[in-house]
Amino acid sequence: MGSLSAANAHLCFDVFKEMSYDHTTENLVFSPLGLLSALALVLFGARGDSASQMEKVLHLNELTRTANSSNTKCEQDTGVHSHIQALLSEINRFGHSQIHMASGIFAEAAHPFLPKYLDCIEQLYKLKPENLDFKNNLEDARMQINSWIENKTNGEIKGLLPHNSLVASDQLVLVSAISFRGTWKYAFQKDQTRTMPFRSDESQSKAVQMMRLEGYLKLGSVVEPRVQLLELPDAEDRLSMVILLPSEDIGLGQVTREITYEKLKHWLNSASMKDTGVVLYLPRLRVDGLYEDLTSILTALGLIDVFDHSRANLSGLTAGGGLAVSTIIHKAMLEVTEGHSEITPTTHTSTVENPEIFKVDLPFLFFILHKETWTILFYGRISTL
Repeated sequence: MGSLSAANAHLCFDVFKEMSYDHTTENLVFSPLGLLSALALVLFGARGDSASQMEKVLHLNELTRTANSSNTKCEQDTGVHSHIQALLSEINRFGHSQIHMASGIFAEAAHPFLPKYLDCIEQLYKLKPENLDFKNNLEDARMQINSWIENKTNGEIKGLLPHNSLVASDQLVLVSAISFRGTWKYAFQKDQTRTMPFRSDESQSKAVQMMRLEGYLKLGSVVEPRVQLLELPDAEDRLSMVILLPSEDIGLGQVTREITYEKLKHWLNSASMKDTGVVLYLPRLRVDGLYEDLTSILTALGLIDVFDHSRANLSGLTAGGGLAVSTIIHKAMLEVTEGHSEITPTTHTSTVENPEIFKVDLPFLFFILHKETWTILFYGRISTL
């Protein structure tokens, strides 16, 4: 799955940089895998130039050329979707680390899905594309999508689509929602949480609830740009939360511009990342990603044809032509708090001698990584609390 993880990561950094241009000060969290799994539902039905353009923007070109399909009926002689399905199945095997992900595709009733498309999407992605009456029953369609997302995310994400988020002319709506609540190898104990300052910039600070844990964690530093990295493993040692804390004279903007998937892997695999006795101070986090229609961001990255009625070729999805993607809604929710760590005896706080202090009291970046496949599940920025 290495090529798919790399494609997912390149999409991650592309989208996040575009997001940052429009949202310079807000906290951001986004799931590249959630977005990729939603766009894959369109890619499966795309043909011709529309498919080629999607593969390029999603960085799936190499994977498409080299993959071998075991099911040509549902793969169009490529293995892209089998790769994605296998990765999603691996992610969904988690127990204590609570990840709930839902990606869905909804088309106007006048454009019924092809039977083959329905069969293959259900086989590959274990979901059923639905036709809704946007033209005549818009509010009912919105409520149906919201109910579907709420059910699929086990109630974690409610009311995904606010009023006026859809219009009667919508033809093809993609939704992607994902939530995460971490359970960690070392526990954040509630009685250790203290009120401490978080400095959003040189002149402003705010009192926040700062959690504390003590344990042996991988800790390292990078010379250029000057950042510290800390890896916080989950209770099952399958996921890690990676925190990138810039030095006080380095802004998040510079790090965001310079970071790449290759650099991140190099930093985390370098000799500077050592198991270290650490006292970690981390703000209590609940980050609800901004409600976001990603069509303009994806257009800026070169995904154009599927949004244009005159150019979109989605003939593997519905018959008759004239169908284009109207909107792509993505939302991610992440929570890192006390109270989700008391699972096994190994999660109790350890006592270490002469620990390093790692205090996250400045704006920072974070990733949630699936360690075995090096897949980025979440990428986020905390600017203010």
